[in-house]
Amino acid sequence: MPFGIFDYHTTHKILHVNCEKPRAYFVPFSNEGDARDGVREYSEYFKTLIGEWDFKFYNNLFEADDPLGEVEFLEKLDVPMNWQHAFGRKYDKIQYTNSDYPIPLDPPNVPLENPVGLYSRSFTLTEEELSGKDIMLNFEGVDSCFYLYVNNKFVGYSQVSHMTSEFNVTDFVKAGENLIRVLVLKWCDGTYFEDQDMFRSSGIFREVYLLRRDKARINDVFVRYGLNDDFSRADVRVELSTNSALDAEIKVVSACGAELLKTNASISGVETVELGNVENPALWSSESPALYYLEIKAGAEYIRIAFGIKKVEIKNAVVYINGKKVKAKGVNRHDSHPYLGHATPMEHMLRDVMIMKRHNVNMVRTSHYPNDPRFLELCDVYGLYVCDEADLECHGSDIYHTNNMFSNNPEWEETYLDRAERMLERDKNHASVIMWSVGNESGAGVNHKAMADYFRRRDGSRILLVDDESKIATSIDNKIDWVYNRLTAEEKNTDTNYYRSYIDVQSAMYPGLEITENYHLKLGLPFFMCEYCHAMGNGPGDLKAYWDLIYKYDNFFGGCVWEFTDHAAVKGENPYVNPEFLYGGDHGEFPHFGAFCVDGLVYPDRRIHTGLLEVKAVYKPFRISFANGTLKIKSLRDFTSLSDLNIFYTVERNGEVVESACLGAANIAPGKTKSFKLDIAAKEYTTLTVSLKQNVKTAWEDAGYEVGFEQFILSDEIAVAEAKNIPVKLYADKTAHVITFGETTVRVGYASGLIESINTNGKEMLTKPVEPTIWRAPTDNDRKIRLQWEANGKNFDIAKLFCRSTKAELVDGKVLVHVNGFVGINLQYPIIEMNLTYSFDDRIEISCEGKVKNNMPYLPRFGFKLTMPEGCEDVRYFGYGPYESYEDKRLASRVGLFRTTATENFEHYVRPQENSAHHACKWADVTSVAGHGLYFSAEKFSLSVSHFSPEYLTGFKHDFELVPERDTTVIIDYRTSGIGSASCGPELAKEYRIDEKDIKFNFFIKPVFTGNILPFKEYRK
Repeated sequence: MPFGIFDYHTTHKILHVNCEKPRAYFVPFSNEGDARDGVREYSEYFKTLIGEWDFKFYNNLFEADDPLGEVEFLEKLDVPMNWQHAFGRKYDKIQYTNSDYPIPLDPPNVPLENPVGLYSRSFTLTEEELSGKDIMLNFEGVDSCFYLYVNNKFVGYSQVSHMTSEFNVTDFVKAGENLIRVLVLKWCDGTYFEDQDMFRSSGIFREVYLLRRDKARINDVFVRYGLNDDFSRADVRVELSTNSALDAEIKVVSACGAELLKTNASISGVETVELGNVENPALWSSESPALYYLEIKAGAEYIRIAFGIKKVEIKNAVVYINGKKVKAKGVNRHDSHPYLGHATPMEHMLRDVMIMKRHNVNMVRTSHYPNDPRFLELCDVYGLYVCDEADLECHGSDIYHTNNMFSNNPEWEETYLDRAERMLERDKNHASVIMWSVGNESGAGVNHKAMADYFRRRDGSRILLVDDESKIATSIDNKIDWVYNRLTAEEKNTDTNYYRSYIDVQSAMYPGLEITENYHLKLGLPFFMCEYCHAMGNGPGDLKAYWDLIYKYDNFFGGCVWEFTDHAAVKGENPYVNPEFLYGGDHGEFPHFGAFCVDGLVYPDRRIHTGLLEVKAVYKPFRISFANGTLKIKSLRDFTSLSDLNIFYTVERNGEVVESACLGAANIAPGKTKSFKLDIAAKEYTTLTVSLKQNVKTAWEDAGYEVGFEQFILSDEIAVAEAKNIPVKLYADKTAHVITFGETTVRVGYASGLIESINTNGKEMLTKPVEPTIWRAPTDNDRKIRLQWEANGKNFDIAKLFCRSTKAELVDGKVLVHVNGFVGINLQYPIIEMNLTYSFDDRIEISCEGKVKNNMPYLPRFGFKLTMPEGCEDVRYFGYGPYESYEDKRLASRVGLFRTTATENFEHYVRPQENSAHHACKWADVTSVAGHGLYFSAEKFSLSVSHFSPEYLTGFKHDFELVPERDTTVIIDYRTSGIGSASCGPELAKEYRIDEKDIKFNFFIKPVFTGNILPFKEYRK
C-alpha cells in the first residue's frame, strides 16, 4: 500500500485497530442540571467536530496524497454527509444495486480501483481541557472503513459502517491547534456484509465528536431489572464497567425527578450493583412510554441513562409485552435524506418519528443496520417498539446455497460477532428495543447461531429475530423449511432442529395469505413479517387482508411494511426550490436496480404518500361496527384507554350532512367494547361516518386530529330522473351517424364505431373520440404482470377498437347505434370481442358487452376514455375520496361528494404511473370554468380525471419530466384492477383482478351547463 496506509481493509482478520471496546451510548456531563437536560451539546465534556472539513477525492489509493504529509486541499465538504451527494462535485457516483454487489465477489479482496476520500480539519484544546482528562474521539458512522490520523500520526482503523468507533487519542493531542485527518475508503472486506437495499454512498455520514473523560471513569453501563409475576415490583440493578477503582453515587429517579433509589458503590472492573426495588413501577410500552433515569456521579462526571421497565416474553407462541398480547404495527426505516444521503440530522429523525406516531405506527425495524443512537432515544421517549438490526447483509452472495460462503463459514465468525456486539452494547439500555435482529438476507448458518448465542448470553430480555432466511417454499404442497432441508442427515436426526434452536420467532418476507395461514402460523412459533406490503409507488393495496389474519391469530405478531421512505437523490438547477428526484441508473452506474429504491410510504422529502394513509387506517387502535341501530367501538389498545379520543358521528344523505354529533370521550378500556344506540333513517344514499379524534394535544398532533374513522353505507339508492321526452333525430352524412337532441349533436363514425363528437350549445366537448380502453400506466406493483400485458400478441398498451359494422335505428323515440367490433392490435387475434350500443334520448347511454379471449392475462382496466378540451378543469364526483381509491386500496377514503380539479387530481409519484382513480362512483361531472361540460353516471364506476393520459404517463421515468397535456383525459371504468404489492410481494389477489371473460357495462353521459347550477339534489338528475 502507498505511504503509511495498511491493508486492514482487505482482510477480515483485522476489523479494528486501537478502537475502544464497544459500550453503551451516553455522554458525560459536568453537572446534574445539564445531565438532566440530556442535550449532548450542553455538556462541557462534548465537542462536536461536524461542519465543513477540507476534502480531497481520489479514484484510488495510488492517486492519494500521503495523509501524514503536506496535502493541498482545494475543496470543502460538509460532515456529516455522503460525498456522492455533494452537488456538482462529481465525487464518484451514487449507486443503487439492491441485492447485487457493486464489486466482484472476491472476498476478502476489493478492487484496487477503490475510491478514496481524505478529510481534514483542525480543532483546538486548551491546557485546562486536557488537564486530568482522556480525550476520546467518536465516529458514529463512516462508510465503509477509515484510517485515522491525528497530528501526523496514525491512530487507528475501523470498519462496520453504521456503528460507533471510539478512539482514545489522549497521547496524540496537545494544547492548542490539533490536526485530524480521516482517510475513508469506499470498499473494504466489510462491504460484503453491507449489501443492503439502498444507495451505496460513502464517507462520514454521522456525527464526529470528542469526549473529555476522567482518567478514572465508568466505561460502560448496563441497566438491568426483573419484574415479579404481577408487575407490581421491579428489582433494579446496574452492571458497571470501570477502567480503575472508582467510587460512584447511583440513583434511580422518575420522569418528574423524584428520587426512588439511591446507593453508593466502589467499583473496580466489571461489577453489578443492586439498587433495590421500584414498587408499582410505571411500565414502558409504545402506548405509555414511561421512562426512569439512572443517574451516576463518579469523579467529575454525571452520567444519565434513560431506561424503561418492561417485560417481553413468548408464551404459547404468542408475544407478550407486560403481560399483554401485542401486535406489531410496523414500518421498515432506512437512513435516507435526499440532500445528505445517509446523514440524518436530529430534526429529520424527529420528523420521521412524528409521522409514524401520527399514522398509528407502533414499531420500526431499523433496516438493515442500527440507526443513529439518538433515533432510539426518540423511540424511547415517544413510544415506538424497535427491532434493532445488525449491520449485516450479504445478499449478493449465494445465501441460499447449502454451503453459504459467509454465514455458514467459521472463517467469518469474528465479523458476525463484531457486528452483533457493537449493536447490542451500544443500544442495550434503550427501552424501545424489543427485538435483536442478526441481520438481513444472509442465509443461515453457524455464524448466525454464534450471534444468537451471544445475544442470549449477554441479554435475555429481548426477542431474537433471524430475518426470513428459513425461505419457506411458496407452494402449500411443498412445505419445506429451507434451513432444515440443507442440514446433513446427522443434523436432521438430532433431537433439536438446528435452525429452530436459535430463533424465537418465525419470520418471512411478503408471504402470501394462504401459506401464512396454512403453514407459517402452524409452526409453533410467533409469526412476524419482517417485511410485507411493498409500498412502492401507488401502493400498497393488500393491507386489510393481512390485518384481518393478524387479528384472527394470537401468534401472528404483525409485521413491518416495506418501507417508510422513498430513496432518491436530488438534482436540478435549483435543487432546494425545484428538487428533481433520481433513482437507480440515473447516474450512469452499473449494475443498478432502477426505481426499486423508490418504495416508501413517504416521499424523499417526507411528503405523505396515500399508502401511508392506508397504513394509518388499518393500524388505527380501534374497530367500529354498526348494525341494527347499534354502534360498537372496540379498543385495540393493550395498555391505555381511549379516553384521549372523542367520538364523532356524521350522517350524510346523497353527500349532504343531515346529522352530526359528538358522543364524548371514548373511555373504553384496553380490549373492551362500548355500545351506543343511534336512530338513523336510511333512505336514498345514506352513510354513517364514525370518527375518533384527539381531545388532547400530543407531541405529534393538536387536539382535534382524526386518529381514525370507519364509514358504513346504510343505503345506496340514488334517485335518477326519468329521461325527458324530447325529440331525438337521426341523420346520416358521408362519414358518420349524426344524432341530435335538444341543443346537442353527436356523431358516431361509420369506420371507427366511436362517438367522435359531442357538441352542445355550439361547444365541442371532445377533442378525440370516446374509445374503450384496457391500458393503465403500469404501477410499480404491476412490474411483473406488465410483462404479460405488453407481450407480443397482447400489447394491451397499443390496443384499440376495430369496427366491423355499425347500424343505426329509431326505436320508441330513441336512437340506437349498434357497433360490432373488437379490441386488439394489427397482425394479431382480437383481445376482446365487443358489441357496443349507443342509446340517445336526453342523454347518451353507452352499453357494452365484451368477451375476453381465453389466453389473456387479467386486464389492467376496462372502461372508456374521453378526451375533453382545454379548460375542462373542474371536477365533482360522488364516490370514494378525497384520496385515490381502488378496490383494494380505499381504507383512507370515504364515500362522499367531493370537488377537485384535473390538475389537483394527480399524485406525483417519483416514477410516473397510474394514480388518483376514485372507486365506486355514482356520478361525476367535468366542466370548464364557465360551466360547460359532461356529466357521467352509472350504477358504479371508477373515475379518473387528469392532464396526463395513460399512454403519455407510460413513456416517462421521472415525474419532473412530465409536461401536463392541455386536454383533460377522463376515464369511466367498469373496473380497474387492484393495486396489491406484487412489486416484491405475492401476486394480486384474484378478487381484485379483472379476469372475468364476460364483461357487461353501461353508463350515461349528459351534456351540462353548471353556470346556473341547481342544488345537487336536482342537478344530479
